[in-house]
Parts: sequence; structure tokens; C-alpha cells
Amino acid sequence: MRRRCGRCLPLLAGLAVAIALAEAATFLSQQYASQFLVRKRRANSFYEESKGNLERESMIELSIRKSQEIFVNNPETEYFYPKYLRCLASHRAGVFRVTAVTPDSPADLRACVSEISNCVSPLPCHKIGYENCLRWTSQIYMVICKPGWHGEKDFYFVFLLDINECEDVKGVGSQRCSNLPSYRCLCEECYFISSNKRDCEVGNINECVLHPNICGTALENTLGKYECECAEGYTYNATSKNCEDIDECSENICAQLCVNSPGSYSCYCDGKKGFKLSKDMKNCESVTACIPLNLEKNYELLYLAEQFIGIPVLYLKFKLPNVTRFTAEFDFRTYDAEGVILYAESLDSTAWILLAVRDGKIEIQFKNEFGTKVTSGGKAINDGLWHIISVEELEHSISVKIAKEAVMSINSAGTLFKQSQGFLETKVYIAGLPHKVGNTLVKQINPRLDGCIRAWNLMNQGHSGVKEVIQEKQSKHCLVAVGRGSFYPGTGVAKFQINYNNLDSAEDWLINVTMTIRPSADTGVMFALVSNEAVPLALSIVDSNSSDSQKIIVTIGNITVAHLESKKLCTPRKVLVGLVVTKQQLELSVDSHTDRSNSEQLSILHQAMMANVVTYLGGLPDVPLGATLVTAFYNGCMEVKVNNRQLDLDEAISKHNDIRSHSCPLIMQ
Repeated sequence: MRRRCGRCLPLLAGLAVAIALAEAATFLSQQYASQFLVRKRRANSFYEESKGNLERESMIELSIRKSQEIFVNNPETEYFYPKYLRCLASHRAGVFRVTAVTPDSPADLRACVSEISNCVSPLPCHKIGYENCLRWTSQIYMVICKPGWHGEKDFYFVFLLDINECEDVKGVGSQRCSNLPSYRCLCEECYFISSNKRDCEVGNINECVLHPNICGTALENTLGKYECECAEGYTYNATSKNCEDIDECSENICAQLCVNSPGSYSCYCDGKKGFKLSKDMKNCESVTACIPLNLEKNYELLYLAEQFIGIPVLYLKFKLPNVTRFTAEFDFRTYDAEGVILYAESLDSTAWILLAVRDGKIEIQFKNEFGTKVTSGGKAINDGLWHIISVEELEHSISVKIAKEAVMSINSAGTLFKQSQGFLETKVYIAGLPHKVGNTLVKQINPRLDGCIRAWNLMNQGHSGVKEVIQEKQSKHCLVAVGRGSFYPGTGVAKFQINYNNLDSAEDWLINVTMTIRPSADTGVMFALVSNEAVPLALSIVDSNSSDSQKIIVTIGNITVAHLESKKLCTPRKVLVGLVVTKQQLELSVDSHTDRSNSEQLSILHQAMMANVVTYLGGLPDVPLGATLVTAFYNGCMEVKVNNRQLDLDEAISKHNDIRSHSCPLIMQ
């Protein structure tokens, strides 16, 4: 920064006139003025004057008027005129009092006037800023200012004002500048002034070490200085010297659900109601269906898996005269390998017959007064095709036919059911067992069966009354066309209790999941482990930022630890997904692509595996908000194998009734 001193130019006009008219007279006193005005002859006056002196007086009067024009109402008039009058009194005789002349006195009037100081006294200037007053030219004078000051003329006053170098000159001081009578360069805290008194040098003192409590819990040491700053999501409280969490949720930043966390927040959408988080991570939008399915149903097709708990979907009671034997015929379709087609019993439950599927083949169990029997045979019929099944009680046997061809003939002593008062009374249960059966079966069986029946004819009574019953309830209607697989419609979950521990070591465990999927929607939880209210592991499909692809992600809690993106997920083809997890490593594979992770989050999963976990397919139970990232139910077909064991949804602890264990809708053509 440069220093600058201004120049003060005091009143050049009046002083120039005074010097040029050095011998002029000024105003007379009242007495002498009267004498001057009334006298007629100047030659006989007290001071002898010639014609030339009279002309000079005229010039003096003119000079006075000119001076007054310059000095009027200004300190200059009061300063210069008295001094000029004293010079005139000393070197002229007459109307003025004669002043004593000393050896040091000026020789004449001109010399006296020339020695009058060029600047008025007292100066109308700032005393600190004034240094000297010099003659610049014959008619111009200047005041010399001290460094850091300059003068300014206003109404013929001379004011000496301080120069603010800090504002006037660019580049003064590299950081801060203090305006004094001169100026001084200053540095920010933790910088030091260099030897040129102008630039600042970095001291780079770590105030966090020197003053550990200078900012309390907030401190960010930067080059040469410190700032009390907080991480994103926090605000600094200068009173408590603490970083305090900002509650973004109080600002209604999320469209549906918001969870505030230290220094952050997360928005969530109600996945169980079909919503997912938008790409802006704040708003919610509906889960998008990406593959249209053929969900056409026919009320003439009876769905056998309406109730997961295994109770019959249909109960019929017959009281028939002149009928002595049991008969049943119907068309049957299934991909299921095991389950009950029908169960019939006498009124007192002492005699019964069971028609079921085991390992895909027809099985017959019965009991009468002569004993019990169980047998199976014929070809496998769980191929998804329609098969005509008939069971007929003959005189000494029970015959089973598939497509009109006999596949079994079971010897039977006596009849299955006895007549009572001329009537054969029988109770028939379709697709399930009554509760009282319990362990009375000859061979236990899982009663749940995902299949369909049509064109039934029981006890030779046709479909009388049955069609009207099933027509009224949509849940009893079967899909017209299905394929193999399990179908999750996006409305519920299946729950399993699976032991993942290694029997050879209590500390070792293995999660090896292989699934074949054909998603119908772009978002949903496919596989999850739940421990109490935590979700230590979840495998989900989510929509990606690309409009034509989705991602498979693996989360531990609400942290994504692995993910793979693919354009083949929401397509008619099936995709193979694999997940292998140990306490050391996690590996995700989608078709031929793989992502591995050694995330520290695996320690959280390990702790859960050492306790107790429950396995869920197709979604999650009710868990706290923020326990995991995705909560939407999976929509689509999926077959799952865990630790080399194929999971049968009929064997789940619980399952939503809408989930189809062994049939999947076809894609809409």
C-alpha cells in the first residue's frame, strides 16, 4: 500500500493582491476617515502627498474591495489585514499611529508585507496533519501535510483530513488494514506480519492442540486459522460450544415418512401400500409393474389352496338313498408334489378315505371296520396338465383311474361306509383335512395343495350346488393358465425357520441362497433375515436411475453392502440370483456378474446369526421405520433354494393366502 500526502493551497487570490499593492492603505479609523473625506487639499495635510499618492490611495481602496471579495467572512481577513496595517503604520506617516522601528524591522513597506507568513494563524487545519506552509509561486501557496494526511478546501477554509489508505489504495495489507494517522497492515489470527510490514505469513498453529476447548465439540483447523464449524447436518451453538443435530424431519422434508438421525435424515415410503422412494430420495411414487401378467380366472375352476392353514376349501354332506358305494370323478391340475385332494368320512368318523398326491403320484389311504390301508401308484401327475381322476368303490376293492385308465386297485373287505336307515350319509372335504383328524391317518401328509379341480362329480350327483358356492367368492377361483413356480403378488410374505449354523462349529454359519426370479414389478424384498425388530440381511430388487434397468441390492440394516445392475431383470426370461455369505465375506451374483464385499457391516450380521434369525420370502413383517431400505413386497415369480434345500412354501411356518406355492401366472401375450 502506498502512502499519500495531499497539498493544501491557501487562498492565493487575496495574498497576491496584498503583495502586489504593498504600499496601499487600508480602512481608516472613523476620525481620520472623516478628515479624509472633507479635506479639499491633500498637499497641505499632515502628511504631504502628491498627485501620485492620491492615485495610490485610489488603488488601495480598490485593493481593499478586491480583498474583501476574497476574504469576506473568512479567517483570512482577520489574519492578513491586521498584519498589513502594522506594516503600513511602521513605514508610512499620517493617519496611522507610527510604530517604533528596530534594526530587525523590514526596510520598507514592501519588505514588511513580504515577510507576513503565508498561512493564516491559527491554521484552519488539523494540528496533527499540518507540517509546513510554503510559497509555491508568486501567487500560490501550499500547506505541506504530514504523511497520511491530505487537505481539502471548502468555502475557502483549509481542512486537513486523514487519508484512509485502507479504502483508497488497493493492495494495502494482504489480509486486514487498520487506518491510523497513517495505516497499519494486520493479519488474521494465526498469521504473522512479514518483514515488509505488509504481507502475512502462515503460522499454521493447530489451535485444537493449543486450546482444546476453543470451539467445544466443533473445530476445523485450516491453514493458518481455525473456524468453529460443524459437520453437515449439525449447527454450531456458540453458547454451549457444541454441534447440535438439525432435525430435518421437523421441516417436513419427506413426502411420507421421515427418520431423523445424528447429522442426517432418511425418507421412507410405505412399501406395504405399494410405494417406493423416488430418485430425489424425498418423494414417493407407486411401485411400477414392469411385466403384465395374465391373471384371468374362471369360476368353474376351484382353487384348492385358498387357505394356507390346510382347512378344506369346500365341505359337502350327502344323504343318499339307494346308494351303497363311494365314487368321485374330476379333472385335476397341479405342479405341487404333495397335498390332499379330498377326504371323505362317515357321520361318526369311524370310516374314512383319503385321496392325495405324494411325490407327484396318486395316493389312497382308507379305514373301515376291517382295517386300514395305504397305497400309491401310477405316473406322476404334477406336470401342470389337466388329468381326469376317478375313484370308485367296487364290491371288494377300490379302483383308481387316471384318464380312464386304471392305475391302482386296492383290495377292500366290506364297504367303506355303511347305510343307516336306507341312506348313505357321507361328509366330503375338498383340499384339506378337518381338525379332528389329527394323527389318525395311516401315513401323515402335508394337506396343503396348490392345484385346481373342474368338472367334478361326487357320489354321482354331478356338480349340483357346488358351482353356486364357489361362484360367489373370487378367492376360490382358479387361474385359467399357470406355469411352474411360486407367485408373490406383492401383498404378503412367507415365513420359515431355518438353521444356518455349522454343526461342526458354533461360531461358523453359512447363508447360501440360490433363486430363480421373474419379477413383475421393479421394487420389492425377495429374501430377508429378521432378528427381533432388526433386519440384519435383505436381498431386494430396486429401481435404478436408468429407465430400462433394475438393481439387485444386499443390505445389512439400512446400509447397502453389495449391488448389481441389469437390464434383464424385468423381462419375460428368468434370472438366476445367488447370495453366499459368511462372517468374513459376502458374494452377490446375478447371471454371470459378481460383486464381493468385506464390509465391516458383516459384524452386525454375525451378531444376529449368533442369536436367532427368522427367514422371510417376498417381503418383511412389521419392523421399525428405518430398519432397512426397502419395505415393498416382492411381485413376481420366484423359486428359492437355501443351503442346497429347495424351499416349499407349503412347508412355511406361515404364508399369506395370496401367495401361490406352486403355480405362477403366465405373461400377458
